[in-house]
Amino acid sequence: MFKKLFSTIGKLFSPGELGKSIISGVDKSILTSEEGIDYHKEFLKLYEPYKIAQRFLALMFTGVYLMVHLMTSIAHFVLVLMKQNADHVVELYQYNNEGLGTIVLVIVSFYFGGGAIEGVVNKYKTKKENDKN
Repeated sequence: MFKKLFSTIGKLFSPGELGKSIISGVDKSILTSEEGIDYHKEFLKLYEPYKIAQRFLALMFTGVYLMVHLMTSIAHFVLVLMKQNADHVVELYQYNNEGLGTIVLVIVSFYFGGGAIEGVVNKYKTKKENDKN
């Protein structure tokens, strides 16, 4: 029993094993440019399903929002041509804006704003690097 315990403790604190594990840890923590590119490629492959789900959700919310706007616009147009009261259609239009307007605005701003902000940051970064040289 004690022999097994001491052999386990000896394996934990063995200088040879400890040195190898430290070197391995340091090697894994410092990335070369090739390793960084490989990890980035792997990340992009893993990120693809998230991007598809993100696009699907964006299309779902904006599709419903735009469809309700289109239907209320057509109904409002027809009721105005028929010289009837269109207050209930205007109320539906306002309800759509209150219920889905903010959500769609956030989705569209993240969807398009992320790329725009990234482009501005990259442009600023390259300009700063060119000014140094």
